Amino acid sequence: MALAAAVIAFEMGTMYAISGLRVSRGAGALLAAGLVARWAFTPEHRLWVDLAIGLVAAYTLLRQLWHPRMYGRFTSWGLAIASAVYAGGLLGFLVLLRELPNGFLWVALAFAVTWAYDTFGYLVGRGLGRRGFMTHISPRKTWEGVAGGMLAAIVVVAAFAPVLGYAWWLALPIGFLWGLAAQAGDLVASMLKRDTGQKDSGRVIPGHGGMLDRLDALLFVAPAVFAFARLVA
Repeated sequence: MALAAAVIAFEMGTMYAISGLRVSRGAGALLAAGLVARWAFTPEHRLWVDLAIGLVAAYTLLRQLWHPRMYGRFTSWGLAIASAVYAGGLLGFLVLLRELPNGFLWVALAFAVTWAYDTFGYLVGRGLGRRGFMTHISPRKTWEGVAGGMLAAIVVVAAFAPVLGYAWWLALPIGFLWGLAAQAGDLVASMLKRDTGQKDSGRVIPGHGGMLDRLDALLFVAPAVFAFARLVA
């Protein structure tokens, strides 16, 4: 997850760099990886990781002082920090989720809900979609696709109920909320691509685009699943 977060942050920096903004992509990637990896350390050692993260963030800001350009310095630094928090801060919840009782199953549930929402949302939207949904951000999205994804998320949450021990009837509200989280993650990534005029976030996965293209919904589903897991685990 630290590597995935680093790739996503680097992709975001590249997207904005193509659009004309200079971004500290390497620093953003390093900070994103650090924000995920810090959860793998014990609390006493985590302090040193946090100190290293703070020093990298400070160095990235101070480095802008030496750049001769007259504008865009703070924006460059801000984009690096934002990309790190967006990628590393959110994917870090998967590490926390893995450390809970039955952590492997909770992580599997997060991935399953994300994949189910994406897959069935696409299939239903492609086959039955008629009414546009948020087309100013994602032109091919439809209300029918959203409904198909929501239904798939609810079914997946219900399927995991017996093995994770929560009440099956919670599948309806929880599946709906996690479906909303998946949709929000997808829309935010679409907004970033439209912001920068890019079709894909990158080319790291041949035939599929970038890492952000593959994990955009999971970024928002992970903290949502963690919040519920902490209540019932």
